[in-house]
Amino acid sequence: MPRSRTGLYLGALVLFAGCEIPTALPIYETSWSVPAKATTISVNTFLPGNQVVATSDNSAFLVTLSPSSTTITRTLQQDCSLCVVANGLSVPKPAFSASGSASLGFPSNVAGATLVQDTLTVTISNGFNFDPLRPGAGAHGYLLLTVLNGGMVVGRDSANGANTALPASGTLVRKIPLSGTLTSASGLQVSTQINSPTGDPVLIDASRSISVTGSTGPVLVSSARVNLIDQAVSAAPSAIDLSGVASSITSRASGATLEMTIDNPFDVSGTLDITLHGSTDITKSFVLTAGTTKPSIVFSQDEIRNLLGHNVAMTVAGTVSGSDVALQPGQTMSVSSRLVLTLNVGGK
Repeated sequence: MPRSRTGLYLGALVLFAGCEIPTALPIYETSWSVPAKATTISVNTFLPGNQVVATSDNSAFLVTLSPSSTTITRTLQQDCSLCVVANGLSVPKPAFSASGSASLGFPSNVAGATLVQDTLTVTISNGFNFDPLRPGAGAHGYLLLTVLNGGMVVGRDSANGANTALPASGTLVRKIPLSGTLTSASGLQVSTQINSPTGDPVLIDASRSISVTGSTGPVLVSSARVNLIDQAVSAAPSAIDLSGVASSITSRASGATLEMTIDNPFDVSGTLDITLHGSTDITKSFVLTAGTTKPSIVFSQDEIRNLLGHNVAMTVAGTVSGSDVALQPGQTMSVSSRLVLTLNVGGK
């Protein structure tokens, strides 16, 4: 027997009585990306202490040696046995040969460097009462100056009595160009050798001496290798402009992620802090390693809402470490980022 329309309506009402009828629009999430101004970390922040600094035009590094000068002193009694025998007598000056060495040290945290346009100034002060290079008519001696790094010669100079004099109580100044790649363990060694032939009669005083002083200012290097332990580094300040974000958007923000791309040419690692300065400062940490990395930093709902509506300054700083890190003038680590904001959309 067919059902009446009234029966059908009553059946439909019974079915809907067991279901919840929607009363609001659905809520879903969407994202909004805001780029940040890129920033860099200069190689100059990786230079250890004040013993390694960049030149004003960032074309080279200046390394201060310690000590920056050194002196070799030799007496007649050390190098001329016949002078000891003839001490106090006027006799033909005996032939003798004298040699000595002294060192200029690199900073302990500099593992090596490549020299450019450097000069070692050497001053020879003759305390003898005769000229060791021209001790008599037709007699010519010679002076040899050598600058080494370990066993490698990085500078050399010589003076021959045939064209150079070193009179009694006089001085001789020589400029020695330096070049080469140095290892810091050896520093610079200044070595001197004097060969003086038999000369005219002279009163022998075996206590008299000759000294050789080598000195240099900060040496100019085209590259350096350094050892870094908890070296403080920082980036130039950057910014994310969120000042134009309306309050209606802020109220729907549920969180955000700062997506970063870091191109790090330095073989260092460490932990850096990134601080965003909004209505309150928010600091997060991330791990830095060599090469190109893409760290992400997550912000909670409360944190991102404190940033929205502000022109947010962003700073990056921290400490890094590394052994035998190669540095070249003008190098930079680049840091680019974008803030991806998550919004709740829909509903009332």
